Amino acid sequence: MFDIGFWELVIIAIVALLIIGPERLPKFAHDAGHLVRKIRDFIQAAKKELEEEFELDEVDELQKNINQVDSLMKQAPDRFIMGDDNDEKENTADK
Repeated sequence: MFDIGFWELVIIAIVALLIIGPERLPKFAHDAGHLVRKIRDFIQAAKKELEEEFELDEVDELQKNINQVDSLMKQAPDRFIMGDDNDEKENTADK
């Protein structure tokens, strides 16, 4: 995700130690860890909701397509039957 190497982390730790101070650094690190965890949980929840929503949209689209094909089959069942009969008549006429 972030391209942070070892030396970048060392520099960040030194700057944090100088700015925050050694007494408050453990509490700050603890609070920062909680904040990062909350952000990750929020992102995971949002990602899960979006994935579920997209799956529901895909299922709805599939159901709509199935209903459309079904209605087409009901509107013209004789075309399929006559088409099969014509193919059989042509095959017998060729022999």
